[in-house]
Amino acid sequence: MTNPPSTETDLLVEALAARLRRLDLVGWQRIASWAERSELSFAHLRILLALTIEDRPAEVSDLAEKSGLPLNVAYPAIHDLARRGYLREESRRYEPTERGQDMLATLDEAHRAGIQAYVDQLDPKERRRLDEAFGIA
Repeated sequence: MTNPPSTETDLLVEALAARLRRLDLVGWQRIASWAERSELSFAHLRILLALTIEDRPAEVSDLAEKSGLPLNVAYPAIHDLARRGYLREESRRYEPTERGQDMLATLDEAHRAGIQAYVDQLDPKERRRLDEAFGIA
């Protein structure tokens, strides 16, 4: 059993956590299905997501740090992605190949589809509040 939140910040954290759990469930269902079809592991996904943040050739240590993976997990995942033609290495820095860029675009599409599915299930009042929170409305 969890303790009740004790401050306004904790209330915000709890509210965000509840919403993000739903978003994660809906969004990651699509990403997980896509990853399974693509025969990608969770480590592969984390490296690919780190590459979307990096936006330039990156060393293994940078990708490991951004993905939250230890080097002994990141290194084989990166080499496997390179072996499969998704990454190229130059001067110990890795970047997506054209095939890898297509893979990242597909990952982004799956991610966006998951977010869209979450937004689609919001009632109009929740949607309006979310629009206001992001300054869209």
